[in-house]
Amino acid sequence: MQAHFYAQVNAASVVIGVTQVAAVIDAPDLLPIESLDTSLIGQRWNPEAQAFEHGPPPVEPTGRLVSNKAFLSRFTDDEAIDIDMASIGATREAAAVRRYLSKVNAAQHIELADDETRTGVHALEAAGLLQPGRALAILDAPIEPKELP
Repeated sequence: MQAHFYAQVNAASVVIGVTQVAAVIDAPDLLPIESLDTSLIGQRWNPEAQAFEHGPPPVEPTGRLVSNKAFLSRFTDDEAIDIDMASIGATREAAAVRRYLSKVNAAQHIELADDETRTGVHALEAAGLLQPGRALAILDAPIEPKELP
């Protein structure tokens, strides 16, 4: 019986596992590899180069990238405290705030032009956690050199 080896990639083309099977598998998230090479886990598949690469995909600069700290610093202390307080509890609203904050904290940087970022900040304003107009002030203020990732 012939062995077939595959690297499984996630939506970001990062290898999340390798496997050995007895039959050929045709699936978009499985890439044929030479052997059961676990060192590929965490590497990114570059379809243009037809090769695995170390590290995350390169960031496409848009001029609207800021560090996590800079993004959080765009909120006043009172706003940050109100947002934190709103995340406490067993309600769907509190869970939604916690979910948004977990995404912010997990990000390597914040893209201020990203739809998800903008929707999240506008949702905070709609929920009354930010004063009217603050969402646009947070998202569209000029980026200072110290805010760059």
